[in-house]
Amino acid sequence: MDKFKKKYKRFTLLDFFRTIAIMLLVLSHLNFEKFLGLKKFFGIQNFYWVSLGGVAVTIFLILSGIVLELNYGKKKFQYSYFLAKRFFKIYPVYYLSLFVGILIYLKHNNLQCSVCNVSNLLASITGFYAFIGKWGGPFVATSWFIGLIITMYFLYPFISKRIQNRPHTTIIVLLLVSALSRILLGRYNILPTRPLDWFPLCRVFEFSLGIYLVNIIKKDFWLCINNFKKIGRIFAFISEISFPLFLVHYPLLFLIKYFSRFTDYYLAIILYLGVSILISWIILILVNKLSLLFSNYKQSQSY
Repeated sequence: MDKFKKKYKRFTLLDFFRTIAIMLLVLSHLNFEKFLGLKKFFGIQNFYWVSLGGVAVTIFLILSGIVLELNYGKKKFQYSYFLAKRFFKIYPVYYLSLFVGILIYLKHNNLQCSVCNVSNLLASITGFYAFIGKWGGPFVATSWFIGLIITMYFLYPFISKRIQNRPHTTIIVLLLVSALSRILLGRYNILPTRPLDWFPLCRVFEFSLGIYLVNIIKKDFWLCINNFKKIGRIFAFISEISFPLFLVHYPLLFLIKYFSRFTDYYLAIILYLGVSILISWIILILVNKLSLLFSNYKQSQSY
């Protein structure tokens, strides 16, 4: 786990909430609600009607806003450089997860790809499946989140500037924008495939709330549990693998049924979780190595 310790100061509190979020997301897809006595969906229908996974996505969006504002909020930066850095953080993990999803898809379809067409190819490259009415696509269902978070990255510098100048007014306006978008899209069938989940205006308040919190809460607050170093390393590790795990755990769900043929159902779930975590960890290692190679190449070209 020491490999995942960063040179910059980590915020253990954020790692903790990211750990909670990924646990909720995976649990929602395991259908543990029937064992825990919880409802599959809850909230306000046609407005904020979510599963535990939906709550997890809200947490992830708020955390994304917090992390960006902590790192960029008071700094000057080039818009193109910011976006390039965000893309490099998201897409290598996504493409490796997509590779895993394609392998699983081909296995289940006898190496035949009936969905290998231009629209799926373009949507796979960009991760904007949901924007063309195909949710997460045939390979990695949870990849619908890619289009949403990338859109938020495009909006971040503008939202951040507005919140820094007029925090309370801006967050109220964004709350109204999200609420009105949810009311409109929840009532009328204007956009395809669960727009309340992926349409940016429906989710801009959650993302912006993270930015707002950083601007009204002192930075020391985010460091409040950093002294718990041992457990902090555990949270840091889970936090680091949370994004690849977010993506790959869903196409790997078939492993539960497979392992159940040989062992107890609950042990099958444990084995499934172990494989999902291992693959997520491998993806993270590969991405880190690619990042290191790219950095070394840039340095060599500068001489």
